[in-house]
Amino acid sequence: MVEKLVDDLREKALENKDDIKREKVELLIGDDVQEFIISGIGAKTIKLEKYVRYEDIVNVTEDGREGLESSIKSKIEEFSEK
Repeated sequence: MVEKLVDDLREKALENKDDIKREKVELLIGDDVQEFIISGIGAKTIKLEKYVRYEDIVNVTEDGREGLESSIKSKIEEFSEK
């Protein structure tokens, strides 16, 4: 049953690939709604893309908000401590 649903979804995505690419997807992450672009549609996956400015990372985290920016900042700081 799940395989059939996966196959149907993949078929629809691939048939409409050119129209779907560059569409925006909004998701609530932490305290903010984040906007992603569908940048790729393949046989196994859909690629979402988002550019996050350093300035936005600092502003959001300095305001004490949780979300995508704070996750990115934590990851950067984790690697800088190694």
